[in-house]
Amino acid sequence: MRARRVAALGVLLVLTGCNSGPPNEPSLPPPRVISGPLAVTTGCTGRSPSAPRPAEPSLAADPGDPRHLVATWLENPSGMVVAVSHDGGGTWSRSALPGLLVCAGGRYLHVSDPWVSIGHDGIIYVGALATQSPGSTGTAHDIVVSVSRDHGTSWEAPVVVETATAPPRQPDKEAILADPRRPATAYAVWVDYRVVSGVEPSVNQVIFARTGDGGRTWSTPAAIYSGNDEAQQNQLLMTAGGVLLDVFAEAPSLPGTAHPPPLPVKIRLIRSSDQGNTWSTPVDAARFTYTNAVDPGTGAQLRFFGQDISAASAGNAVYVAWFEDHADFSTILVARSEDAGVHWRPPQRVVREKAEAFLPTLAVAGDATVGLLWFDFRHFNPGSATLDTDVWFSASRDRGVHWIERRAAGPFDLRSAPAVRYGPFIGDYMGLVGLPDGFAAAFVQAKPQSRNGPTDVFFSRIAG
Repeated sequence: MRARRVAALGVLLVLTGCNSGPPNEPSLPPPRVISGPLAVTTGCTGRSPSAPRPAEPSLAADPGDPRHLVATWLENPSGMVVAVSHDGGGTWSRSALPGLLVCAGGRYLHVSDPWVSIGHDGIIYVGALATQSPGSTGTAHDIVVSVSRDHGTSWEAPVVVETATAPPRQPDKEAILADPRRPATAYAVWVDYRVVSGVEPSVNQVIFARTGDGGRTWSTPAAIYSGNDEAQQNQLLMTAGGVLLDVFAEAPSLPGTAHPPPLPVKIRLIRSSDQGNTWSTPVDAARFTYTNAVDPGTGAQLRFFGQDISAASAGNAVYVAWFEDHADFSTILVARSEDAGVHWRPPQRVVREKAEAFLPTLAVAGDATVGLLWFDFRHFNPGSATLDTDVWFSASRDRGVHWIERRAAGPFDLRSAPAVRYGPFIGDYMGLVGLPDGFAAAFVQAKPQSRNGPTDVFFSRIAG
């Protein structure tokens, strides 16, 4: 497929933000808003009367120049926005990712699941799940990847990696990894659900594809795992020895209910030593009980589920994190492997609160410091009209044994975020990347912290 290069003009912004909380609470410097109006309107801008609703950011740092950062997120009505910083997050230029939505010259009505990764050669890969107009036989969903070869100044037309029509097949939740060792090489993983008309899917296969020409073409998608269960939140990592890992949560069924019955979940991974040509049998990293966050004031369901795991690696060390929200306590735990995911140590507890904690996000800095970002309700007042939610960060300098916690942002009213299926939506994941001297984070806050609409994307530079 011949790539078509499309200019992606952006607006340059200098960052401002605020961070208020209890005066004696250890806190990070205030985060900065990086979402907002676009300099050049697309054909989609103005079609919706609602304000922009940024959500679900992904963040990557250039391995060759960690001051070069790229964030991408969902935003109504523009589809997906990319933001680029060349000064470590001090200033950003942002633009709508071209060639996706029908109103911007593409063929899709809807996009979701943004994911970004940058290779050592500087090539930027942005993946998405894109949905076409319904047809007589079903709705086509595509896994697509857009590429920039000039540090995010312009973007080639999205390349379709897989297309599937539901029923009988529906792809979901892709992740991208640029190979840190091989130029012009990247990997994509996602799941294909087996869909029967009118039946909620619960069984899927893990699908994999690879590019060796910088995203111009991709290998034929191939199933690399099928346990006859539901696998979710697939994430790709690569160890120092070049072993490719796919980490995911798996259970017989992952219900979308506010108070799910006790359900055992495994965090599993499969390993490949030949760039994804062959894969090992699954290794169990951890087991836990599936839970779902709820509004502590109303009992209403929230869109934060037990399958929202996170994984990160550095050298041959691999880390996984998950949360459990029970009636009388909430916890976030981290487990680690020192041998590229073959053997796993018992998990370490990072958070234990009466208030619910959810959406953990992991990264490892250049000095091997482990960072963890999450949200919780510890400052919520029962009976309040607002659901006060804070962003927290914890760091470990001894491979996850001991942690130092600091407040990163908030409070914001989660109830003011746009409502979707399963509750207010800020995203099913957030962005956190390790830098040589700390971390960079991209996350969403709602009112009163947001400035440009019901939600905004915020950026923090965090010392380890």
